Amino acid sequence: MIGRARNTVAVLLVVAAVMPAFAQPVRPRRVPLRAKVPTSIADSVKAASVIRAGIVVRPDTVAVGDPFTLVVTVDVPVDAIVQWPTIGDTAAVVAMRAPTRVTSEAQGATRRETAEYALTAWDVGSLPLGLPDATVRAPAGVRAVSLRDARIVVMTVLPADTALRVPKPARRLFPRVVPWWETWWPAAVVVAALSLLWWAWHQRRKRVVQRVVALVDVYARAIHDFERLQRLALADLGERGRAVALGIEILRTYLSARVPAAVLSRTSDELMTAVNADARVPGERLASLLAEADAIKFAHRAVSRVGADELQQEARAIVESVERADQAQRKHEAAARLASERAERESERVARQTADDEARRRAHRQKSGVS
Repeated sequence: MIGRARNTVAVLLVVAAVMPAFAQPVRPRRVPLRAKVPTSIADSVKAASVIRAGIVVRPDTVAVGDPFTLVVTVDVPVDAIVQWPTIGDTAAVVAMRAPTRVTSEAQGATRRETAEYALTAWDVGSLPLGLPDATVRAPAGVRAVSLRDARIVVMTVLPADTALRVPKPARRLFPRVVPWWETWWPAAVVVAALSLLWWAWHQRRKRVVQRVVALVDVYARAIHDFERLQRLALADLGERGRAVALGIEILRTYLSARVPAAVLSRTSDELMTAVNADARVPGERLASLLAEADAIKFAHRAVSRVGADELQQEARAIVESVERADQAQRKHEAAARLASERAERESERVARQTADDEARRRAHRQKSGVS
């Protein structure tokens, strides 16, 4: 036993003497710096102006009406001011249960500020919290921290509907009775509009039918046509035969209106035969004018400009002569008719006077007893 212990100690001493020869010197390792330490005032300001934010919703899934907490942490410069938003609408899907609790912790050139929101959700599904952006006011400027991405998952507390039944819409307590006039009033409006249009059309048609057109006096029309023919001056333009024919046409149109037998379809001889019995028409002058005009129109006899003007003037003179005779005849007939009416009224007055006298004498004889 003692021999074995001595051998072991000897082996250990040999190993301890040999090991220093194989050992190598160990040099210290350099660990690279992962964060650069600012070496100037500008770098310090730049590092202090960096804003970092974090949002945590706990728990991330709740039931309707259960409370949950939103924790928002921002790292801002020490002299910065953070304005935390609130939910002011009490009818919102997510509502606040208590005022916002804000804590702050200084960390050198920056400050960590934490806001805790005690919230409650009143709908199911993945709901946005509806918080506006937080505002950080620092000397370097105004920054916004977005809180719009914060959401909460709300589970329903109702049991699952395995029957998948869709409820029918609710019925009214009493069915509404619609009066007939509410159903047929569009048709009544259409009928009234059509009746109004028919009445307006009928009234307009009656006005057109009953319109009295004032007849233009044939003599005034003839004089107007002669003056227009004279202004045209066809004889000066070489249209002498046409000027004579138009003058005769105006004359015959006037005669057809004053003398019913002098229709326009008659020839010159037939016209003279028809108007010979009329004392208003100067027969010899009319016959001579028609003969000259027929020779120019049908025989193509040449006529000068002065001759064409004279024939036009003669046709107008015959029209004026017939009109004067017609006016005189009308005045004579009117005077005779007036005298006849006066004579009839006088005879009627005399007859009534005679009858009255006879009646008075008869009454007087009856009173005196004389038969």
